[in-house]
Amino acid sequence: MANVVIIGSGGAGLTAAIAARRAGADVMVISKTAVAVASCTAYSAGLFSLACGGVSPRDQYEKLLKTGYRLNDRALLETLTEESCAALEEIASLGVTLEFQKGRASARATAKNELMGGSGLVEQLVRIAKECGVKFIEWSVAREIFTCGGRARGVSVTNWRGRRSLALPADAVVLATGGAGRIYSHTDNPERMTGDGYALALAAGLKLRDMEFVQFYPVGWAQENFPMWMADTTLGDFIRVTDAEGGEFLPDAYREWGVKDGKECNYFARDKLSLLLARKDREGGVFAHIEETPAALWDDPGFLYALTLPREFFMGRKEPLRIAPLEHYFCGGVEIGTSGETGVEGLYACGEVTGGIDGANRMGGNALAHIVTFGLRAGRAAAKHPHEMPKEFPAREAGELLSADGRPVAEIRRELQRKAWQSIGPIRRADEISDFLLHIESIKKEKIKAATPQEYLLAMEMPGLTASAEAVAKAALARKESVGAHYIL
Repeated sequence: MANVVIIGSGGAGLTAAIAARRAGADVMVISKTAVAVASCTAYSAGLFSLACGGVSPRDQYEKLLKTGYRLNDRALLETLTEESCAALEEIASLGVTLEFQKGRASARATAKNELMGGSGLVEQLVRIAKECGVKFIEWSVAREIFTCGGRARGVSVTNWRGRRSLALPADAVVLATGGAGRIYSHTDNPERMTGDGYALALAAGLKLRDMEFVQFYPVGWAQENFPMWMADTTLGDFIRVTDAEGGEFLPDAYREWGVKDGKECNYFARDKLSLLLARKDREGGVFAHIEETPAALWDDPGFLYALTLPREFFMGRKEPLRIAPLEHYFCGGVEIGTSGETGVEGLYACGEVTGGIDGANRMGGNALAHIVTFGLRAGRAAAKHPHEMPKEFPAREAGELLSADGRPVAEIRRELQRKAWQSIGPIRRADEISDFLLHIESIKKEKIKAATPQEYLLAMEMPGLTASAEAVAKAALARKESVGAHYIL
């Protein structure tokens, strides 16, 4: 029986774990927190975009190709559009509650609220994984992928609560760590999305692709003392949105882009809207006129959904509220084949940590479709590796990152995030990116101080943050033309 170690317990990792276990493998999943709770899947709306309900694979393929500015990996895109419906039907048959519509599916029926519709999805995947015998190591960070003879042979893991390290032998390893939204000061990603997988992949000798294409969700609450959270792109369909000079600009922009409203914009023009709002934010700000809301609108479910936050945040407001883009999703990542295979034998990847599927921009709902499709494929492929006698590898020591006279890790992290937003955020300038790369080099040489378990976790996340930020910056400098989610001056 193959021994498969999966790094990451979000939707991609859980799907891969279930597939590998059902194919006969002995499966261990490594999670930085309690299983799945810190994943982007749990934070998602729980919506899938796919070829079903009268939408053909060819139609879906062309839509995704157009949205990705035709920079998508064609083989991956064909696999996704041809197999996504069957993949969702497979997990539905295992006990995941899904509702299928024309070109869409939803996991919201079991969610605690529809703003985080993916929460029910991951809860059900966790249950299914445990029922079929998948094992979990929680509160632990993968520090290194062991390779020997050109193939993956295990993973070094550290429990950040107890500072205990161990080496896990494996016949195959699956990277399912998600993206790196937390390199930015402005993001709707959970705290643990720190690019660990990108750092692990690079250290194992893998290539990353399309890292310049970071998708920024157009509408986020930027009001002081507000939670850093998105508003729906339909917000401007209900209330006035103006720039610093008081001008309404969304209707003209929608007409120019060929979309009729905020809902269509969310699917087909996120990159354009993000750039527009980022520009206007730099010019003085963008404002949602919540103070003008008619009383009847507070009973409209669509409007309440567009707000995303409880109405208590908004009732009685006498002034407009500031909005601005937030980092949302990494379109780039590890180069993979159609079964999630990478350039290292026995090392697979699936989910947001991979690149190529979305090209220069992601269509809304596509992320959940491809984590399931490629999670299943990667898990099954990983399970096929023959079980061999485990080799002994040394686990990385727990205290190697720390120094008593170092700078507090939280301070270093905040500084990196602030500079990343300015230099490799929605609007990029070559000179600022070059300065940022110099800053990253200085961070790599710094001594880190961490006293508490939580600070120790932050210290172990720094290699992922620096590697991810550097990869985005270098890719952004290399691509001279603006396209999709990459805009450079």
